[in-house]
Amino acid sequence: MLRWLVLRILVMSLTLLGVTLVTFVVLDSAPVDRAEIEAMRGAQDNPFADPSSRDEAVWQLRVHYGMVDAATRQPVPLWRRYAAWLGSAARLRFAGPNEDHAAFWRRFADTVPVTAWLGGLALLVAFGLGLPLGAWCGMRVGTRGDRFFARATFVLAGVPEFLLAMLLVLALAGRRRIFPASGLRSDGAGEWSLLAQVADFAWHMVLPVTVMAILPAVLVVRFVRDSIARAVHQPFALSLRALGTEPHRLRRRLLRNALAPAATLAGSLLPMLVAGSIVVENMFSLDGVGHLAFTAVLRQDQAMVMAIVVLTSGATLVSLLLSDLLHRAVDPRVRLVK
Repeated sequence: MLRWLVLRILVMSLTLLGVTLVTFVVLDSAPVDRAEIEAMRGAQDNPFADPSSRDEAVWQLRVHYGMVDAATRQPVPLWRRYAAWLGSAARLRFAGPNEDHAAFWRRFADTVPVTAWLGGLALLVAFGLGLPLGAWCGMRVGTRGDRFFARATFVLAGVPEFLLAMLLVLALAGRRRIFPASGLRSDGAGEWSLLAQVADFAWHMVLPVTVMAILPAVLVVRFVRDSIARAVHQPFALSLRALGTEPHRLRRRLLRNALAPAATLAGSLLPMLVAGSIVVENMFSLDGVGHLAFTAVLRQDQAMVMAIVVLTSGATLVSLLLSDLLHRAVDPRVRLVK
């Protein structure tokens, strides 16, 4: 167990290093100059007097972002910039050279709770609906109800999140105004009682959580349904039936058998939720990590993009590790090997 854990952490570290290197190279090869973009934005409020002053401003910005060596006025090689970033990242200083690290982390502090609530509630809904529905279908394979839910989940799995979000907004947040279409709280909600604020928050989260939870719930239903359908014909299930085991006890044993693949699935759902948060947070105007990542890409904010990649990739790798440990806890027969 200890040897497996050490090897797994080593592989996770190398994987994270590879992810950051690939991301850094891709961002560097993008045909966009962040210094040029910042200079153009600055020129909208304070136009440059002549082309030479603009060139000087662009050069200063490139020095500020560590793209150019101030002494030699030559571009800094890619490997040196990556090595410098890696050294700063090891000290959790992601803001880049000559930038305010405290302000950088405050931006994260304002967005992480939104994404955490959104992803956590979506995961809770996905398993809360997927486990019982998958178990119900698994116990009734081939019946009319099983075929209905099989077709329904197949259709839902093929609907893109942005399209589903648009349909829900048009149907439930348009003229009918059953649910709000954006934000996390109503105007003036800060003056309400705590119970009213919680209810208002839940009211605002209904549509985005629904969109986020659909695809994970479909996967949970399919995994649990197939696992129970196979377990029904296993020797242990046939023996329990022959011994006259009560139906509810048999269902409990079958459900426990289905929790093993569901535990493995739980870790792999995090990347899906992170990717879905980019779409959902922008569709519903939520200031979470997904919206922050989208904005950072548009602004060519390399420091922010790299920080988000590190944090989300690290969280994904940790969740996969925890899912393996959870699989072992659910099914003691599983052996953790390298």
